[in-house]
Amino acid sequence: MAKRAQARTLDSAALGRIEKQALGKQVVARILELIQTGSLRAGDRLPPERELIEIFGISRPSLREALRALSTLGVVESRHGGGAYVTNLDARSLLAPLDFYLSLTKANFEDAFDSRRVIEIEIVRRAVKKAKKRDISELRDIVAAHDTVQEDSVGFRILDTRFHEKLSEIAGNAVLQRIAYGLYNLGVDFQNFDRRARNEPGLIAQSTQDHAEIASAIATKDREGAVRAMTKHIRNIELSTLRVIGGKTASRRRGPARAKAS
Repeated sequence: MAKRAQARTLDSAALGRIEKQALGKQVVARILELIQTGSLRAGDRLPPERELIEIFGISRPSLREALRALSTLGVVESRHGGGAYVTNLDARSLLAPLDFYLSLTKANFEDAFDSRRVIEIEIVRRAVKKAKKRDISELRDIVAAHDTVQEDSVGFRILDTRFHEKLSEIAGNAVLQRIAYGLYNLGVDFQNFDRRARNEPGLIAQSTQDHAEIASAIATKDREGAVRAMTKHIRNIELSTLRVIGGKTASRRRGPARAKAS
């Protein structure tokens, strides 16, 4: 197991005192500023709590509120043995709050699916370009496994997740991967997939066919075909979701599923 890089401890003078208005928020802003300027780097240890209280001139509750906020943002973590450290600042950690934000925006149904369409199409474009033989083999294995879950909505949902995660992995962009993950989870919340599958015969079969077309286009390096297949897939999900949540019409902005690769 690789050893963790030795952490620096930031000089307290670099932190500086802050004004006594919105103290927790100002501490968060100060720490983020120090990271942006490079004064704090991944793995650095923050001074002990008692020193931070003195440095910032704030109370313990205000400091802890700020550290909780920084932890939620994926910027600061507490480690075994004590102490607060700057995280590795990995995109997946920093974008984790996106999942929570998206879960609160269900009124923006069209925007959610429009965003997922944009992200997933870009992912599939990159997957066509970057997929190696082992990636194509794994995609085909996932699609082949769909045959075993045609009557099992939970099993299909697991495979569906694996399929989309594999596409993101092949695309090789951590930020796109995290955004796609958040939008996918929002879709699951909207869809209530298990209920949809029970109430709509053929839904799993349709998604299975969509996945097979996407995988086939990636295998043959057919960029335009992959874009068309993914566009159709997202559109099918959107339409079936609208039926479940009682939408009277499909998206006002989009007609039948079709796309042009650029």
